[in-house]
Amino acid sequence: MEQRTREKASQAVSDILKTAGFDVHHAPSPLDLSAVRRNTHILVLCTDDQEVAAKFSDTEFTIKTEQGEAICEKLLVTFNPSIASDECIVWYPEEFALFAGEAVLAKILGRTLVLQLNESEESVQKTRTSYNQDSSNSIRIAHLPVKVHRDEAEEKAGIPGVTTLRFLPYWMFKYTSRGSAEFKDQKILFDGTGAGALNAINGSFTEINADSITRREIPSGSDILKPTITRDEAGEKIVQYLIKSMTRRVKIRQVKGDAIFYEEKDLFPDRDNFALEIRELYLPVWQIKGKKIIEINACTGERLKEPLDDGVEVF
Repeated sequence: MEQRTREKASQAVSDILKTAGFDVHHAPSPLDLSAVRRNTHILVLCTDDQEVAAKFSDTEFTIKTEQGEAICEKLLVTFNPSIASDECIVWYPEEFALFAGEAVLAKILGRTLVLQLNESEESVQKTRTSYNQDSSNSIRIAHLPVKVHRDEAEEKAGIPGVTTLRFLPYWMFKYTSRGSAEFKDQKILFDGTGAGALNAINGSFTEINADSITRREIPSGSDILKPTITRDEAGEKIVQYLIKSMTRRVKIRQVKGDAIFYEEKDLFPDRDNFALEIRELYLPVWQIKGKKIIEINACTGERLKEPLDDGVEVF
């Protein structure tokens, strides 16, 4: 999250909390705001950085009051859908937009915004659940948006059958590579950055537009497929894939007397020169199961070359 964006987000959150009756103040870095309403004390952090968010989530903040020491609630505001926390109230873009809109309406009507941040631990836990899952049956996972309607997918498939919306697990990754390799007078640099995604079931690689990822709740009745490749296994496969894709063959021409000959060698980066950032992501797919199984990417409308069958565990 860029500094200017963070400042705007912090100001918007401040307005929301003030409309809900909180006394709001700026907080020392790395926090953004502190807010108090009766016996409720809240610390606010706006960030898209996973490490910063994780540290904030894992830290217990306390404050001394007239009644003794009290634990502060934590509000994490993020536009990064891959960030999740059970120890914070999390506002993603959907929640942020909802409360910002309600705050504006409350100001227009001259009312106090009803923001469910209650004093008791039980109530706060219910609030956390309601912010992250609108109901006990709803599920929020980081996934690409469903842009293709069921009817459109069935038309693309061209066969009658039972249609199910399935969410396929992927390991999305970003990498940074450093270093070089030399052979004779040839030197190959491997400095660079990039991104991609590994199918967490069949191990295939693909490109994914990370800018469109959302954490909206998935439609009721959808299947979520369980990964068969763990994060650690994915990391190993990704490094191997990057080494192979970045390997370069150099050819050296040498002359000895009247003889001319060539010597070749493969130069590749060292596995220790890679820094990886891996996150879980789900791809929505319409599966049409008739005489054969056809799967349509529910985000792009493309037909998958290798459909996944029912042997994959669903949870």
